[in-house]
Amino acid sequence: MVLRWTGRGKRVSLLPMQSHLRLVAALAILALPLTARAEEPFKFENTPGKLPKEVVPASYAIQLKPNVEKLTFTGSEVVVLEVRKPVTSITLNVNTLTIGSARLTGPKDASAQTAQVAINEKEQTATLTFAKKIAAGRHELRLDFAGKINQGGQGLFYADYADGAGSGKKRMLGTQMEPVDARRMFPCWDEPSFRARFRLTAIVPASFTAISNMPVESEKKTSEGKEVRFAETPPMPTYLMVFCAGEFDSIFGETDGVKIGIITTKGKAETGRYALESAQKILRYFNEYFGEKYPLPKLDLMAVPGGFGGAMENWGGITYYESALLFDPTKSSEETRERIFRIVAHEMAHQWFGDLVTMAWWDNLWLNEGFASWMGTKCTDHFNPQWQVWLRANAAKQRAMATDALSSTHPIQQPVKTESEANSAFDEITYQKGQSFLRMLETYLGEEDFRTGIRAYITAHKFSNSTTADLWNALAAASHKPVGEIARSWTEQPGFPLISVTSSDSTVTATQERFTVHQKAAQQFEWKIPIVVAEVKPQTTNHDAVFLLREKSAPIPNVPPTQNVKLNAGGVGNYRVRYEPARFEKLLNSAADLSKADKVNLVSDSWALVLAERGTVPDYFKLVEAFRADPDLALWEEITNTLAFVDALYLKHAERPGFQAYARSVLQPVFERVGWEPKPGEEIATGLLRRELIGKLGDLGDEEIIRIARECFQKFLADPNSLAPDLRAVVFDIVGRYADAKTWDTLHHLGLKTKSIEEKGNFYHAMAMALDPELARKTLALSVGDELPASRATRLVGEVANAAEQPELAWEFAQAHQKELDAKLDALGRVRFASNVMRGFSEEARAAELEAFAQKNAPSGIGSEVRKAAEEIRFRADLKRRVLPEIQQWIATTATRSTRN
Repeated sequence: MVLRWTGRGKRVSLLPMQSHLRLVAALAILALPLTARAEEPFKFENTPGKLPKEVVPASYAIQLKPNVEKLTFTGSEVVVLEVRKPVTSITLNVNTLTIGSARLTGPKDASAQTAQVAINEKEQTATLTFAKKIAAGRHELRLDFAGKINQGGQGLFYADYADGAGSGKKRMLGTQMEPVDARRMFPCWDEPSFRARFRLTAIVPASFTAISNMPVESEKKTSEGKEVRFAETPPMPTYLMVFCAGEFDSIFGETDGVKIGIITTKGKAETGRYALESAQKILRYFNEYFGEKYPLPKLDLMAVPGGFGGAMENWGGITYYESALLFDPTKSSEETRERIFRIVAHEMAHQWFGDLVTMAWWDNLWLNEGFASWMGTKCTDHFNPQWQVWLRANAAKQRAMATDALSSTHPIQQPVKTESEANSAFDEITYQKGQSFLRMLETYLGEEDFRTGIRAYITAHKFSNSTTADLWNALAAASHKPVGEIARSWTEQPGFPLISVTSSDSTVTATQERFTVHQKAAQQFEWKIPIVVAEVKPQTTNHDAVFLLREKSAPIPNVPPTQNVKLNAGGVGNYRVRYEPARFEKLLNSAADLSKADKVNLVSDSWALVLAERGTVPDYFKLVEAFRADPDLALWEEITNTLAFVDALYLKHAERPGFQAYARSVLQPVFERVGWEPKPGEEIATGLLRRELIGKLGDLGDEEIIRIARECFQKFLADPNSLAPDLRAVVFDIVGRYADAKTWDTLHHLGLKTKSIEEKGNFYHAMAMALDPELARKTLALSVGDELPASRATRLVGEVANAAEQPELAWEFAQAHQKELDAKLDALGRVRFASNVMRGFSEEARAAELEAFAQKNAPSGIGSEVRKAAEEIRFRADLKRRVLPEIQQWIATTATRSTRN
């Protein structure tokens, strides 16, 4: 799954990063000893879960009859069961469903009996009790049930959207089952280890096209529309079930015998052409990499105009929010092109990691999401090196490391006991730390051995489940290296290491400790750390060496004390490095000789050390000054994110104009070299850097940038082709940020009028950027209206809180309209919503306010996210007191030095 995109302009986070994914839930967990877990290879009987394992579904035949107008549905199903030992009751999952009847038949008609049904709403279970004991063997369970079609993306949902022909509203149906919402559409064993075959039949309006995991097997007209019957799926978990129905258009292609389809609402199919072309080459790449071909006869990619805001890897029928899949060559930017490719690659990687092989339980969710993140990025970089995605992935890596430095972090393999905890597991530790660790491990083992191990793992566990132990065993066998010994310290305990580099007369020593921020007595751990070391020399190719730090401290082999070395060379390692002062000065003086990755890594670590009270503000800004002439995109994304983070700390601070002036002085020389207009033959990265710098300078109040952005907007109103797609979003944001009522109304009119989902998102995001409180109130009101898809509408509240610097207004609004907003949110959104809005604050009292609100009003499962958000707020409050005076001193010193010069 890819979580919803937060859009541009989110400005407040613990560490600076480029905000694309809202991956922000974390379990608050006390430090766990490494020996707390002793995970074994997958065995169904030992897999965690709530449901008894004496009765196991083998297949479901489901008949579904939705009422699109009344937003209800009825259904029936026949479940073939394997009863493993005699029982008198059967327990399965239901949520917001009613069961009208439950009847069990066995091998002989005489064994048929009707059950008494007891539904436990809190546990989300139904227990079927029978008068006679059910014998071991195969039985059929027949159930009749009914439920509701939801507004938010939970189970079966609806999405209302504007008809492309301008004739009013249309409605389609879709599903979002992960992690535990299949039970909202049909009674089932809704845990990932209960794999079964599914055959769906649905009655839909005659004008509708229906899509599910497998191809349509038959269609026939009925008095109520038409009955669509789908082929049976291979064994799979319930959360991968998909059903979409509506008035659709489509385009198709084929790769390696698999029919690939792009499914959209009417009139939009051609904007899926880029996604189709991408999917065709991605499928071929994955077939070769994994050594197991995609096993289904078709793969549909469906663009859904609402219900949820990300993408979901349903086997054979991936669903995407429209803006994550559709690309208009005349209106879409390079950033959109890149984002679509990355999301498509991520979701298609899931067709192997997650679908063909599924984690046994949600505590191993990272086997799905960490791997899909790593594999999607690897594939994207393979086909599109011009985007520098591994270099720029540093921003998301910093997000995960920021979370992991707090006391509220959790291990990659986190304990998950309940459904609500499963919702909280989709966070930056699972995704980004999982990806970072895998890349580090791949680098240590070597690409070929790593791939050999992955292929063996996929082959051994296809159409089944696995645990992390299964993966380590496969990689160890392929590489002949102690993978389990290394990996356990990274996946089974929280946090990550700080490596301190010191010298004596004869040796250079690396010493590890846990890296933390805002923790006074954090429990210490040790890691097995593959450390890449490179000598820094001018105009030479560095030859990296790798050594494994197995203990607290050890000499670095073959490095004399006089040698200038960079640890974590290439920036692949998931750890931070602190150099003794003399060594840091050597690196500072030879900054120009560092690789792109090492520049980014050194800058990231230097700022993180400031946050952790292990480095100084002057050291960080001296490093920034040393890179003023550097044109690298990833480096300046890292620096601009830090400047934006600091700028947010200055909110309502008298010295903010002074800091903004200094920050502009850092960025303006870089922008002068890039300029507003692209140069003939310039690299793609330069265009992305242009957009980044214009946006940040606009946020920092650069009057010339604001003036030109306004001029560009006026020209756009007269002639949309006058503004390049790559600059549209950032120009709209600047115009919206400093908008008056007339400009806001103009943006609103454009947003209502456009048929492009990308343009609509850009215009509404620009409206949400407005610094004027009255305009912010107007934007907030739109979140509870019906002119935007539910998932897009609720995002406005967080955008006003953070991008528009109006957390007070947004928080008051969110509390006053909690019921309306909750109805529009999917399960993951409800867990995160309040904390996301409150992240714009940096006052300690607000942390206590959030905690009190959660205790009184919040849905189950929100506690871990609230604890994390509250810790971030308190940390920022402390950081303002500690760091802002140091930054002011640096600015004053810089001004004095400039005057003297």
